[in-house]
Amino acid sequence: MKRAKLRRIILASILAALSFVLMRFTEFPLIPSAPFLKVSFGDIPLLIGAVYLGPWYGVSIALVKDLLFLASGGGGGGPLGVLVNFIAISTFAFVVGIVVKGSINLKRLIFGFVLGTIAMAAVMIPVNLWAVPLFLPNVTHSYLIIYIFKVNIPFNLLEGAIDSVITITTLFALKRRNVRL
Repeated sequence: MKRAKLRRIILASILAALSFVLMRFTEFPLIPSAPFLKVSFGDIPLLIGAVYLGPWYGVSIALVKDLLFLASGGGGGGPLGVLVNFIAISTFAFVVGIVVKGSINLKRLIFGFVLGTIAMAAVMIPVNLWAVPLFLPNVTHSYLIIYIFKVNIPFNLLEGAIDSVITITTLFALKRRNVRL
């Protein structure tokens, strides 16, 4: 029992380190009109952790990744930007981890990742209603609503789709090679 738990903690630590490195060095803007909204491949290892280890491990890996990212000086949004990223990706990972529960079959993975993407986009609506005025104190409410529905929701849906395709492809590649995490 202790050995299995230690193995899971070590695997989560490795995935968190990999997630941090990928986030730090593969970050790129997805929407040219909103260059501050960035995607990175750092979400892939933590989503793999959520699938193999469970939802709370996915959230824990996201927390470690974001704390390391903040400590390394990454992200132009500072602590608030890192917090917003943590809320988004941990919501995604938590939902995926609950739905998939270690069962790597295509139907369950697609359902989990679609549901996770929708949950992330939905959670980010109130988060952005709170966070954007902290970044931009002079933003009007009408502009904020337009921003959320025309820029932020599409960004989150697109980010979720990209993360989903890459993660599912990676999971099946690991499964074909009999890699046990």
